[in-house]
Amino acid sequence: MFYYGQLVIGPAGSGKTSYCNILQEGSFKRNIQVVNLDPAAEYIPYKCAIDIRELICLSDVMEEFEYGPNGGLVYCMEYLLQNWDWMQDQLNNIAQDDYVLFDCPGQIELYSHIDMMRKLTQLLVNSGFSISSVYLVDINFIEDDAKFLSGLLMALSASMTLELPAFTVLSKCDLMKDKKKLKRYTKLHKFNEESEYINQDEFSKTYKSFTSGISELVTSFGIGRLLCLDTTDDESIDNILGEIDYAIQFGDNLEPDDKLYDQAEQQL
Repeated sequence: MFYYGQLVIGPAGSGKTSYCNILQEGSFKRNIQVVNLDPAAEYIPYKCAIDIRELICLSDVMEEFEYGPNGGLVYCMEYLLQNWDWMQDQLNNIAQDDYVLFDCPGQIELYSHIDMMRKLTQLLVNSGFSISSVYLVDINFIEDDAKFLSGLLMALSASMTLELPAFTVLSKCDLMKDKKKLKRYTKLHKFNEESEYINQDEFSKTYKSFTSGISELVTSFGIGRLLCLDTTDDESIDNILGEIDYAIQFGDNLEPDDKLYDQAEQQL
């Protein structure tokens, strides 16, 4: 069996759950299933195919072991890895042509200096998944250059840890009033056909307060390639899905639609 999907990550409040819900509710030429991997989630708006809280819940761990929220979350994720047979049984119920979103916890430590999320992605890959990581950065980060770079570095750290095709998405762009400022950032992070930077000089001038070494590190891993998420604009979402589909080769093994051939024959 072979599956496709996204590992949706990012800080708490960056819009991961909303992103999963919008993709599932929309019409994007795929049947989207969502897996909740956050044992601390209190409310889930989307239809959940698999819910880690059926295996283990953060509130129960905190009560039983008297852990704080951070320690309790680490325990929950370790417990999931130790009981992966449960997750594998759940995943076996997902159809091969389903597109799976994994709604992940927002604790940054899970993606930086703790390797349990990397182990989780390896188990998914071994289960037949072709997936990418999608790191959501709140649009408010671009209000301050230092804050913006810190967001990119966190995305870089997560992508290096997970060892997956990585995308950084500016979420909540529909809340951005100054569209010119938004274009300034997205313009600086476009690639040409060979996936090289085309505005490196402009990039350096804009971030002249930062060392060139850090800038080169960020851009060399492609994390500077920002995708904009405007939940009120289907074209914005289509662009994001198109970039990710190309990276994970989604659709390459799907059967062609006979209706397309019928339409072509009628036009001849």
